[in-house]
Amino acid sequence: MKKALGIATPLRQAEQTLLILRRLRLVDRGLEFGRNENEVFIPLSTGASDEDIEKIKERCPDVRIQEANFVELKTRPRNLLESVRGKIPEPLLSSIPRSCDIIGDIGIIELPEDLIQFSSIIGRGVLEVNPSLRLVLRKSSEVTGTFRTRKYETIAGSGNTETFYREYSCVFHLDIAKVYFNPRLSHERMRVAGQAKPHETVVDMFAGVGPYSILIAKTQPTSRVTAIDINPEAFRYLKENILTNGVADRVVPILDDARQVTSLTLQGTASRVIMNLPSEATSFLEAAIQTMKRDGGIIHYYTFASRSDDLTTIEESVRAIIESVGRDIHSVPFRKIIREVAPNRVQVAVDVHLK
Repeated sequence: MKKALGIATPLRQAEQTLLILRRLRLVDRGLEFGRNENEVFIPLSTGASDEDIEKIKERCPDVRIQEANFVELKTRPRNLLESVRGKIPEPLLSSIPRSCDIIGDIGIIELPEDLIQFSSIIGRGVLEVNPSLRLVLRKSSEVTGTFRTRKYETIAGSGNTETFYREYSCVFHLDIAKVYFNPRLSHERMRVAGQAKPHETVVDMFAGVGPYSILIAKTQPTSRVTAIDINPEAFRYLKENILTNGVADRVVPILDDARQVTSLTLQGTASRVIMNLPSEATSFLEAAIQTMKRDGGIIHYYTFASRSDDLTTIEESVRAIIESVGRDIHSVPFRKIIREVAPNRVQVAVDVHLK
């Protein structure tokens, strides 16, 4: 409880009085209103002057101004730094991450080595700033292996690593410990989906749980998408998400290695190919080219690079591979850094239009 100057206003005038006080910016937002059978007690801000009080009396003649006990409201910190200040050593505050990834009701954060011992404090801080979350995980390994998964450590909250994630008009069920999924590619997925043309045939070579494939199918209902992934867990969620999003008539899921599928059944079928496997895309580029129709189309190619790398050099290396297998390039309509991966490490997107 806190003793403060307040306004006692009859119930019948409470709304009008509150409106006047808010216009004058005289309500203390850190204190809870009081109430009895006849009156509402509104806390005044500490900056209220004698002149302000005279204005209140003039406009609200039936109110009383008096000291009263008010309940202090607990205000949620605006960010993680505010939440952990005073709980970890001051010199380490500069290392606190300014953001975390949120996938459904799970928060995922990456901590530098000197903050790992304070993981639980930081995890509780993430929950305090984001009350809709039920679980906070710390990245404890890099993305590795054929299935592109990583290890996590629970640092706050409870429950498993399965969640539902909503993006634009789509909903995706996934287990972040068993599949690859990156919410930071949301804008890139919409950029690609927005380019899809009516009646296009799209091949998503590394579909995961379906964020590119399903968004394209919903954005362009006359398109047909072949969604390939080698991870059985991702494939299970992919099939479920196709049904959940109502695109089973437009998206065909395939569990296999993309090189195998493209060489056996998809040669010359696609007008658009998505290659969201930046760590290995170069080794799959020839397979992607073979998948393209003879009259051309677009390849969405992704790779990792250093921040200092020249995008022209990256484009030229892609051009060289394409031309080495006998395909001509109409244009490169898009090349850009689309996200920061690590200090001095970025992901680059290159759209190549084949003739």
